[in-house]
Amino acid sequence: MMKAVISDYCKKNNQYVRLDEVSRPSLGQKEVLIKVVTASLNFADVSAIKGDYHALREEVFIPGFDCAGVVMDVGENVEGFSQGDRVAGFPNGGALAEYVSVNSHLTYRLPENVSFDSAASILSIGVTAYELAHKAAGVKESERVLVHAAAGGVGLTLLQLLKRKQAKIFGTVGNEQKKRLIEQYGATKAILYRSEDFETEIVHSTGGTGVDIVFDSVGGQVFEKSLKCLAPYGKLITYGHASGQPGRLLSTDLHSTSRSIVGYSSGQRQHECPSSLRASAEKVLDLLSTEDLSTKISRKLSMVEVNTGFQLMADRHNIGKIIITP
Repeated sequence: MMKAVISDYCKKNNQYVRLDEVSRPSLGQKEVLIKVVTASLNFADVSAIKGDYHALREEVFIPGFDCAGVVMDVGENVEGFSQGDRVAGFPNGGALAEYVSVNSHLTYRLPENVSFDSAASILSIGVTAYELAHKAAGVKESERVLVHAAAGGVGLTLLQLLKRKQAKIFGTVGNEQKKRLIEQYGATKAILYRSEDFETEIVHSTGGTGVDIVFDSVGGQVFEKSLKCLAPYGKLITYGHASGQPGRLLSTDLHSTSRSIVGYSSGQRQHECPSSLRASAEKVLDLLSTEDLSTKISRKLSMVEVNTGFQLMADRHNIGKIIITP
């Protein structure tokens, strides 16, 4: 048996999860058993617990998308890993537990100077951001880019990657503290979406031309207005709907200006083609080890305190990553 966090969403008392005893995960032939040292929380965890993540709902499950720890055992058909290795990975059945089983293709060895905390805090957001910038969008030098939710985990990582491309970066945030933060991370212009209309700001700042790329994890009206911010031949990359609402468009919004919409899901890649993420994950960990990429950890909580972390994310009060220790 082991301790694990179990989904138990209750709107009345902001109880997202409960701590319980569950069986240790079994080890498949192509899997690695990891003793978790650190796991991280992602906004998608909140959506999943509420039943809003990719329209899926399980009554009872272990949340958590990524973790870092020590290899305890390996399956018969696993190569390249052995007991005692320091690794990070995307678990099969949720990361908020003392032990997890991970597909060996989704397990990544840590550079010596990368801590468990740093690795767990950056794996999901780092892989997502790297794939968004380099694969989904194919950002080119000096392009104009709009990043929504720029002070979030993926947003801050995207800013760093875009800065390496010398992009002109516009970012939307909810308050002055987040505005100052994204400016420190390389945003050319920070837009307070509660008091400023980002569409108007983008049109004005680009002389009416618009931006080359938009990264949108919000959906709804933000998605629809973002399309109007795109320059001809521009790309809108959609990778979430934190607003809880899908964005809608007309085909005429696209073909008349040669704009395009690209969808991306790291979770879908993990399930359908797990080996395809290795290059991006290893690159992110390498950039972390050379300090060309950093992660902002805002809080380190125990499993007993995990509901505090979920509530902070749900209320949009958190800046940076929240990590959890068993």
